[in-house]
Amino acid sequence: MPNNQPLPEHVQIVESLMLRSASHRAIMIPTMLATGVASMIIGISLTLKIGRESAIYHFPMSTGEWVSTWLCTALCAFIVSLFLARKQASIDGHPMNTPQLRHIFRCLAPSLMLGFVAGTLLSFHDVRYLPAGAALWVSSYGIALLSIRLYATKSARFLGVLMLALGLACLWVSLRTMGLIHPMHLANFYMCIAFGMFHLIVASGSILFAKAQA
Repeated sequence: MPNNQPLPEHVQIVESLMLRSASHRAIMIPTMLATGVASMIIGISLTLKIGRESAIYHFPMSTGEWVSTWLCTALCAFIVSLFLARKQASIDGHPMNTPQLRHIFRCLAPSLMLGFVAGTLLSFHDVRYLPAGAALWVSSYGIALLSIRLYATKSARFLGVLMLALGLACLWVSLRTMGLIHPMHLANFYMCIAFGMFHLIVASGSILFAKAQA
């Protein structure tokens, strides 16, 4: 005989958190994979375009071209995440534009905008500071992920800590190695490590964890 009694409140809370975590994982993992693959391709392509034998102050591409290329990559990753969020909302049977989603964007926007503007202005001020600008991008992205830690999965929170630590380390290395390494090569290396390799590693770990829990 079926039991129609409502579940205890603590059981309902746990069930709700599990469902929310599964929904977030369905969005975060493909987004991380797409971001990681795209960043590795873009980073390697830009490095090959600049050339390994380029002199430190020889720039086959402008700062504007470098910044706009990575900005387009970020916009593509954002579009992918919106598409996946809309698809997941349709599966869950609720509208995409929820108060929670709006709150998440309000949390993300300040650190992302501040980091992007500061890093970009620094890069355009002097191309030698391009690696430091990229480091500011990485750091601000890590802060943004940590700002939504209450709504994100453990993998996203872990990625936020990694990105913030890496960004600060890259900033220190950039200032210490100025004039020793081609700035665009060093900036590409930071972007490949942060937005490429780290995203792929965390996404792969999340997939393995999800399979182990299944």
